[in-house]
Amino acid sequence: MKKISCFIISFLFAIVQAQKINITFSKNIETYFLAEILAADYRETNKEFELFKKKECSVYQPIVKKAIIEYDNPKNEKIARLTAEINDTFLKKYGFGNDVLMQSLLTHEEFPSKKWKTDYHFTSNDHSAEQNNEITELIIKYVDELADFYKAENIDRFFKENRSFYKSAEKEFDQQIPKGFAKAMEKYYGEKFNSYTVLLSPVMMWPIDDGEGRGIGAKTEVGNKVDIYEIASPFVRVTQPDQYGYDNQFQARFLTVHEFGHSFVNKEVYKNKENIDRFKTLFEESKLKETMIKTGGYGDYQTCVAEHLVRLGEIEIALLQNDQERADKLLAYHLKNNFIFLPQLLEKIKEYNNDRKKYPSFRMFVPKLLEIFDDSNIAFINEKLDKK
Repeated sequence: MKKISCFIISFLFAIVQAQKINITFSKNIETYFLAEILAADYRETNKEFELFKKKECSVYQPIVKKAIIEYDNPKNEKIARLTAEINDTFLKKYGFGNDVLMQSLLTHEEFPSKKWKTDYHFTSNDHSAEQNNEITELIIKYVDELADFYKAENIDRFFKENRSFYKSAEKEFDQQIPKGFAKAMEKYYGEKFNSYTVLLSPVMMWPIDDGEGRGIGAKTEVGNKVDIYEIASPFVRVTQPDQYGYDNQFQARFLTVHEFGHSFVNKEVYKNKENIDRFKTLFEESKLKETMIKTGGYGDYQTCVAEHLVRLGEIEIALLQNDQERADKLLAYHLKNNFIFLPQLLEKIKEYNNDRKKYPSFRMFVPKLLEIFDDSNIAFINEKLDKK
């Protein structure tokens, strides 16, 4: 009997290890996006789009509609104004969006706790030390207010009332993602993280068109453990009682591999910032910056590079999983969306794949990939974009 029990435990452990993916939701993240709904009426920047999202998403995102009915009232004006204010400040003063809040919300203990798991500090190589300190103070103060809102309005009750929807959404999403892809990512990048978690966010407003959704990558560091996350909005319009917003295999796979990929890629691009100094000028003076902003709001040259390398990783990971069809679809999808350096990157990455003894990890090969961007020219960039 003891041998059988040990076998079962080992078998279950092997299954967990093979997949390595947790699918759940975060009360902290959901509380923020709930507050973002309330903030739409008070925004100074992007107000028209925020109001459009609120109206549009309430039609086919049932949790958004319920949140509006339950909490969109004068009683919650304080958190609505504070949420609008911090987002306006981020955009106007520092040039970034709400994605920078995600790490802090995950570093904070689950609401209604007012404690942090570890000291939180915002850092960005695009900002000075003084600015990083300013942003840190802004975020800590705001998250503290958000925790107060959670407790005062008993947001926990909202999650309990909608528990069945969240659980069904988790099950729906789990059916879409490629099994074993975390292992494939670790093999490709030559690096591992402590955990990989998909955080579904049915209350995140995002207009759904052609199965497009929004994903946000985030990570936390507590002690020597680094945990990485994908935060996923719905990407299917809910029109039937048995739909939960995540029944689209291509989008689920794309967003999951993509957002986790940022945790492997971004830090390497930022470490090698000096290797793409020339590309900064090319990005600014060619048509690429304007195009990337229209594509996905990628108005920074480092972001443009990181987004290319993450998409390269998506294709390579599909190939590692012997999924040529997925790789082909991803390449076509990304070329359509103006990621013009992908053919060169795919050719260059063969050197990495063919000599993993020399390059045991992706980080060691990044400087060679960055040469493609820095060695380019305005004529090449504009010609590629003009053909779109």
